[in-house]
Amino acid sequence: MTASLASTELESLEFDRESGTYRAQYDRDATAASMAVVAAVSDVLGVDPIELDPLYNTVDTDALNELVQRRDTSHGSVDVSFTLEGYEITVFSNEVVTVSPSASGRADGETLGITRQ
Repeated sequence: MTASLASTELESLEFDRESGTYRAQYDRDATAASMAVVAAVSDVLGVDPIELDPLYNTVDTDALNELVQRRDTSHGSVDVSFTLEGYEITVFSNEVVTVSPSASGRADGETLGITRQ
């Protein structure tokens, strides 16, 4: 399955029934991580992207894009997690976005963390 948002296209969007998690793959050379998040969440919710709260109200989109733009290096990979629209979003530096139901009851916009692996 491929989802798209205007000129933003996800390479794939898969659902893991056991965990309830969606996994979207995108091409960082063609799509900013923040746009991949919007495309994935809007597809998961089945709504037009303009119906979502603006992502910049939740996370600094420029910082998100910059953090995960770096390819895995000797310093490891970077993962950024936050909540949006009742879902836990994790953006990985390996061009993957996961969307999972928020089990912890975190409020939208609460940043979960940045992980360096």
